[in-house]
Amino acid sequence: MRGYFDHNATSPLRPEVAAVMGEVMAGEAGNPSSMHAEGRLARRLLDEARARVAALLTCPPEAVHFTSGATESNNLAIRGAAMARPGSKLVCSAAEHASVLDTVVRLGTEGRETLIMDVDRAARPDHTELARLTAAGPCLMAFGWANSESGHMADIDALVVAKSAGSLLHLDAAQAAGRVPVGALAGIDTIALSAHKFGGPRGVGALMAGQGSEPAPLMSGGPQEAGLRPGTENLAGIVGMGLAAELAGRELDAEAGRLGRLRKLLWRRLEREIPGTMKISAEDGLPGTLTVALAGTRAEIIVAALDIEGFAVSTGSACAAASPEPSHVMAALGVPATHRHGVLRMSMGWNTTEDEVEGLARAFAAVAERARMAA
Repeated sequence: MRGYFDHNATSPLRPEVAAVMGEVMAGEAGNPSSMHAEGRLARRLLDEARARVAALLTCPPEAVHFTSGATESNNLAIRGAAMARPGSKLVCSAAEHASVLDTVVRLGTEGRETLIMDVDRAARPDHTELARLTAAGPCLMAFGWANSESGHMADIDALVVAKSAGSLLHLDAAQAAGRVPVGALAGIDTIALSAHKFGGPRGVGALMAGQGSEPAPLMSGGPQEAGLRPGTENLAGIVGMGLAAELAGRELDAEAGRLGRLRKLLWRRLEREIPGTMKISAEDGLPGTLTVALAGTRAEIIVAALDIEGFAVSTGSACAAASPEPSHVMAALGVPATHRHGVLRMSMGWNTTEDEVEGLARAFAAVAERARMAA
């Protein structure tokens, strides 16, 4: 048995999506900007995919702009808004994904006024303090809808309430879109998502930019994506993203319940068989994400041993997996220093089975015991 438990890093491509992408690549579609029949076919496919992604976000199709993924979308939203509104303060939390946190930090080094807020153990900033900040002057607020490492969910209503007139709210929904209901709610100005987090292809994503957000483009070129993201569109990838979004939206409620049950099953087994395991994820967090910490061992040793046993898990965000330093997210969440080197994330998705969960629990218990005996 080979069990894949790293869906938060990337979810395997759904076979239906692979099939439709192959049809587009082998077909006669041209450049969507061309006026001939092949171009019109490409434009129709592009518009259909845009409508499918818009349905997942419950927003108008014209608000959806295709990009290479959530990292580009986050940069486009944050940097684009900063360029369009040079007098606004930039605000995010210390527990954000690097594509949000590092972008805000870098803008600070470039002379922009920035604030990195502390978070509580649920990965949430102080919403009262946030409201005070936005009341003092326009802010560009950037927060994750679901934390990629711990699975904690943001309090969207509280973030919207904290936003004052003249401020903007951007949400990184890379981990949430296609897994929990994500809508372009009133008060949310921009939303970033990646196709490969919900069974779509790598290298394609989208930015929902609501009316009035108007981020400035980061690149110069053609008029594609309403001038916000120039360059000939990745048609096969976009079509694949559209179908993945439709499938995820159709199965959303059932999958959220199924993954929630698998997460509970996995935690019960680990809690019983590995005494002292610290649970970091919350019960009401992202379905399918279980993050735990073990004292007295190093997570990379567990990851390597589980890989040999046939199970893929992660130490946290794949973007920072090569770093020997403990995760900045775990530090922000207040995970004790004794446990920060032993943090492991197990994330499930559309193709995860109960048998795989049972197998992982058995292998994890055996590996953890060997690691502790060797310590």
